Amino acid sequence: MKKTQYILTIICIFFIISCDDYLDQPNPNAPEFPETIQDLEDTNLLINAVYNSLFHHYVLSIEENTLNSDEGSVGNRGNGGNNPLDRLVWYRHEYNSATTEVSRKWAALYRGIFIANQAIHGLELIEPTISSQTEIDEWNKQKAEAQFFRGLYHFYLHSTFNNGNIIIRDRFEADLDARNKDVSSSEEVIDFFRQDLKAAIEFLPNPSEIQEQGRITKGTATMILANSYLYEGTDAAIETAKNLYQDLINNFGYQLETDMAKMFTTEGEFNSESIFEVPYTIDFNVTDNAFDENSLHNRLAGRSAPFTFGGQQRFLPSSWLILEYLNEEIDPLDNRNVIQAGNGSTTTRRVSMRASAMVALNNDLDTRVYQSPNVLQAGNLGGGNNNFITSLFKKYTNHDIASSEQATSSGDRNKSGKNVTINRLSEVYLNLAECYIRQNQISDALNAINAVRSRWGLIKLGVGSPSASFDNIVYDQTTLMEHLMFFEKPLELSSEGHAIRIIDLRRWNVAQARFSDLALRQYHPIQYDAPTGLSRGSITSRANGTITLFDPSDPPGNLNIIYNEFEGAATNYSINQGYLPIPEDEVNNNTAN
Repeated sequence: MKKTQYILTIICIFFIISCDDYLDQPNPNAPEFPETIQDLEDTNLLINAVYNSLFHHYVLSIEENTLNSDEGSVGNRGNGGNNPLDRLVWYRHEYNSATTEVSRKWAALYRGIFIANQAIHGLELIEPTISSQTEIDEWNKQKAEAQFFRGLYHFYLHSTFNNGNIIIRDRFEADLDARNKDVSSSEEVIDFFRQDLKAAIEFLPNPSEIQEQGRITKGTATMILANSYLYEGTDAAIETAKNLYQDLINNFGYQLETDMAKMFTTEGEFNSESIFEVPYTIDFNVTDNAFDENSLHNRLAGRSAPFTFGGQQRFLPSSWLILEYLNEEIDPLDNRNVIQAGNGSTTTRRVSMRASAMVALNNDLDTRVYQSPNVLQAGNLGGGNNNFITSLFKKYTNHDIASSEQATSSGDRNKSGKNVTINRLSEVYLNLAECYIRQNQISDALNAINAVRSRWGLIKLGVGSPSASFDNIVYDQTTLMEHLMFFEKPLELSSEGHAIRIIDLRRWNVAQARFSDLALRQYHPIQYDAPTGLSRGSITSRANGTITLFDPSDPPGNLNIIYNEFEGAATNYSINQGYLPIPEDEVNNNTAN
């Protein structure tokens, strides 16, 4: 019902807004705009259209950004093979200004900005008619929502395109010729979107005050503003980011979720740590084409699930990431890590709760996936096109409610109603930890990281009391930052948010070295049978089930196959340096360039 409550407010907008190319039409609303805007009900339709822009697949570009980072791999591992070419250009960092997805992302973000500017223009038109305090409050809230999205989308463009030098679109222009503008400097763009975000914070409601789930709050805008300062990276900006993150933890009511049934499941949508979330649904308009970017559903479930479960396995966890999830050390003193076996005895979880929530792993016999014991290997163990499907990103799949991606109520693997979480509280804690590390406040940084680790039942970092589980390592500024960069943050936020990982690798100035290091790592798949007759609570392992794991050790595993990952990324990262180029269409059609 929570989705119904929100989505009903935006369905009517499909009949009003049509703007696949934000520059093609002087008026994506109707020929009469803006003359037809008379009151706050009319402007609210425009605000709902701004919200609707968030559903566009390429606003977040999760597939592309995962493969563009060190967290994603293609179906057959290695550096090519039988994978779709539109995936390989991202995995190998071969994208350029003519790449389709580059143009689509640019257009999706500026389309959202265009609609936000329409909404602001409409609000300014009716401002002289606003008189009562109720109307004033509603007017301020609507404008804050529009300014948030305009600021957000400029922030996303700044973070991913052309070294931050992008076009500022600060007003609605009815004249097509007036829309031809040159790029502004990165500094000018930062100033612009921060003004929007700060203005939005003043009038947006607190999280506890929203009536419709999915609406933007002060917390959402504060999160984006804080990340902008973190990404800037100067000492002054880090201090500002730290204060904003502390505010988010202490004053907005967010809590780290401790109910593992609510982490990346349908039951856990809008859980206690959700700050910014896209409320997809298949309750309405399910007949819309799966590739209609106005549709209320998303394609990510089918794209991230393997063939075994009716998916397309277009982006999968990379091998190093799988191994790190497998190797996470759980806290033996945390009762949640104790499993009741079928014979009345107890045993310890095979993998961490974090690993179980984030990805599916073949030897995680304690967690059901798609209503079955967790055995992913589909065979095909020989030859150069080996798929090695030993894992999947669970956060976008319907693993908790269906037997496969084709068995959901939509009947279409490309029509998923599962929400997509963009920002959540654990990101706040880890970004705050980075601020503390930068300021050499190691104890505070450890506390922030350990708050996240404790939620998952993992051992804590640092030296602690004998009554608690610590790794007993003395961290300094360098070693703790390395842990945050290469272990804690990627494992907590894998394939999540808006380009978090590639932006992090770029701003930390470690991307080239990271890809070069990963390209040298060899992986040797090994084959073995699952234990027979082993009952783990309600999950019984499959007898003689073929399971494949990655073993980086020498000699090669019993499949006699060796492969490397990220060789293309290591070679080609220097071409774009972690940014997307301005699309060829924009360069050719914008006469101001």
